[in-house]
Amino acid sequence: MPHALLHLLRYFLLALLWLFFLYAARMVFIELRRSRTERATPQASTSLAADTAVLLRLKVVDPPQRRGRVFDLGDEVTVGRSPGCAVAIEDDTFVSSIHARVYRRSGELWLEDLGSTNGTWLNDERVDGPSRLQRGDRVKVGSTTLEVAR
Repeated sequence: MPHALLHLLRYFLLALLWLFFLYAARMVFIELRRSRTERATPQASTSLAADTAVLLRLKVVDPPQRRGRVFDLGDEVTVGRSPGCAVAIEDDTFVSSIHARVYRRSGELWLEDLGSTNGTWLNDERVDGPSRLQRGDRVKVGSTTLEVAR
């Protein structure tokens, strides 16, 4: 019996190593895609565009038990289940650890999915690449719906 247990543990360790490798490869892919997106999206040439940009927030509108929570949007915020995210949605199990990001370029807000399992939705359409955000837009991550508001 101990011999069979050692074989089982060996395969379990091998599976864990592969999962770690796949996770690391996924993070590298996400970072490469992010840097490619930043090169494609022009940077603000002066700080004037950022200074005149309207300060917006993400407001939780659904589900009812989370309604009313408000998150300020800075130059770049991450959305996810991880406590390190600026928009932390810890109690939604359908949200990935680091699900999406909202960032500002040339005074405009952009939304990007970061390879989440369940996807990010903007106004009931799946986000496949960087998508511009405007006041009144609804962003759905997991079972949580956020609205871009003042």
